[in-house]
Amino acid sequence: MKKTLRNDLILIISLIVVLVGSLLAVLLTRKKNNLVAKIYVKDELVQTIDLVKTNDTEFIIHGANGDLVVSIKDHSIGVIEANCPHQDCVHMGFIKETNRPIICAYNQVYIIIEGNSNYDLSI
Repeated sequence: MKKTLRNDLILIISLIVVLVGSLLAVLLTRKKNNLVAKIYVKDELVQTIDLVKTNDTEFIIHGANGDLVVSIKDHSIGVIEANCPHQDCVHMGFIKETNRPIICAYNQVYIIIEGNSNYDLSI
């Protein structure tokens, strides 16, 4: 009975080591791939920003009814200040995924990310 318990313990430890090693290999070898934020006002592209090369920057986007302050940090983009009544675009926070846009309907501004993100979900 002791030999079976010992063999089970060796098997469990071996599986944990393989799992942790695989996880570390994936995390250490992944890279950020060409993440580009595109900002549109009234369906017209007004600015393109490389999120991999640009960091810790704030700038103003002139929307249809006012200005938005946009910030870039940690390879992500977000609206930090806007004059819209509900502030939905500000509450969306920072994005770094290609499948989640930031939209300010009041100012007719939307921000999308194109490229290959490490956080994309494919089904």
